[in-house]
Amino acid sequence: MTVIDSHYHLDEAMVSLPGLLASMDAAGIGKMALIPNLCPPLELPRVADFALPLFRRGIHGKGLAHRIALIMYRSSIKDNGEVDLLGTRYEVKVQPRNDDVLEAVARHPRRFYGWVCVNPAGPVDPVPEVERCMKTPGMIGVKAHPFWHNYPVSLLRDTAALCAEKGWPMLVHLGVKENGDFRILPETFPGLKIVYAHAGIPYSRDVCAYARGRDNVFVDLSSSSYVGLEAARHALKSAGAEKLLFGSDGPYFHARDDRFDFRPFLDMVAALNLSDADRGRIMAQNFMDVIGAA
Repeated sequence: MTVIDSHYHLDEAMVSLPGLLASMDAAGIGKMALIPNLCPPLELPRVADFALPLFRRGIHGKGLAHRIALIMYRSSIKDNGEVDLLGTRYEVKVQPRNDDVLEAVARHPRRFYGWVCVNPAGPVDPVPEVERCMKTPGMIGVKAHPFWHNYPVSLLRDTAALCAEKGWPMLVHLGVKENGDFRILPETFPGLKIVYAHAGIPYSRDVCAYARGRDNVFVDLSSSSYVGLEAARHALKSAGAEKLLFGSDGPYFHARDDRFDFRPFLDMVAALNLSDADRGRIMAQNFMDVIGAA
């Protein structure tokens, strides 16, 4: 079975393209959907070993723990365009460089797909940028980050209209409040397929339940900083295997010596004890259905 990583950021300062291909081969990853990198190389401090499990439990939970985690989540975004990850600040790129992904997809069409990254609050108009990138075979959809780029999801309407017209999906990392409105796009554009990143964080319980009831809403299981086994199990139970996509959010936090370690993500899926049919859906088929491929 071909395994497809639906969510990986191309950052050759962390893992080169040859190193990535070697890592994919070693892990049995057949194909991958690339996203331009949004920031400098990320590193987690040692406190993450303690802090991240608590954060994941809270952000995917309910009640007071969820409210506290939601405050932490929102407060990590700063007014100057930086993101604070457990005390270390990183500059978020206002417009990530899509040409890096275009070039990688063109060089390795049998291994890579590409997401076009847009920012409707930034200096580049998303619609012509998407239209430009659509011309490269292997580009398959739009990635938007209302969380880090700090804008209301409603600003994606024009981009969503184009995607709905062209049959392209969108991959969206939600923020908080109006930046985390997960209903507006799928209900305005019922023919548009939308994948909410990281199990629908920060509203994963609501998003996963919502996905089960809508043909056009999916979630991915990417990022060890956001999604652990407990969250993956809840997403499986709530949304159903037919709504989950495998992903890593690499190269972050698992890159070393020009290689990326896919084992934590593969091991997490293995621990879900899936049937062969459900494993096939999560590891590849759902992604292919989302992008409209045979």
